[in-house]
Amino acid sequence: MTKFFTMSFAFLVLAGCAQAPVNPIAFTGPLAHINDASKKVSMVRTHFFELAMIDDQSINASSTCTYDSGEDVQTGLSVCSARHPVPAGKRILHIRAVNYLTVPFFALFTNIYKAEGDVVLTLEAGKEYFVKGEIFDDRASVWIEDARGDVVSRKIDK
Repeated sequence: MTKFFTMSFAFLVLAGCAQAPVNPIAFTGPLAHINDASKKVSMVRTHFFELAMIDDQSINASSTCTYDSGEDVQTGLSVCSARHPVPAGKRILHIRAVNYLTVPFFALFTNIYKAEGDVVLTLEAGKEYFVKGEIFDDRASVWIEDARGDVVSRKIDK
């Protein structure tokens, strides 16, 4: 019985470490902005389409911000929708479609990252970009669009 409690405690501590907030990265020079998107599906489920890394550096994505704000333990709170400053020029962007569950217990039984991967994109200074996507029971996609709604990256499907 002691082993069970020790293993349970260790699992909870490690799970908490995985959710530690990522410090924002300060960029200088000409910037573009990439906006995450979210869609509340039910009282316990939200879909996020978000930027998670810039040139292999982790950033504070919308699902992480929502978790940190307490959305995981209270329903009815606003979800975060981050706007990320990104240096203009050619960048490797890690984007993902997230099936976010506000009840952590349910997340143990499902893969929350439904589609994710890297896209290479040349960002123009002063321009706005948006992470878009869709999640269904059997498939998911994520991509980046410009302010006009034109797809400017490859679609990542799973």
